[in-house]
Amino acid sequence: METKRCPFCGGTMVRGKSMKHGYAVYFWKKPWSGILGGVVLAYPWLCLNCGALIPFVERSELMKIRDEFERKRLTNP
Repeated sequence: METKRCPFCGGTMVRGKSMKHGYAVYFWKKPWSGILGGVVLAYPWLCLNCGALIPFVERSELMKIRDEFERKRLTNP
């Protein structure tokens, strides 16, 4: 089971089973995308100490979003 440290209390966080079920699918939409696109999938992580539920985006997806944002920002000042 994959774990990480909670950014709030330092406790143990465990990753949710899926990023494609429930409200994790609707976590965030790119503000520069149209009505039909731009959904960013994120795994929900639960802190077993403080109960925080935090969605985390995979690093590879985050790099793609960052690159896309930078391109959009440079074309639309």
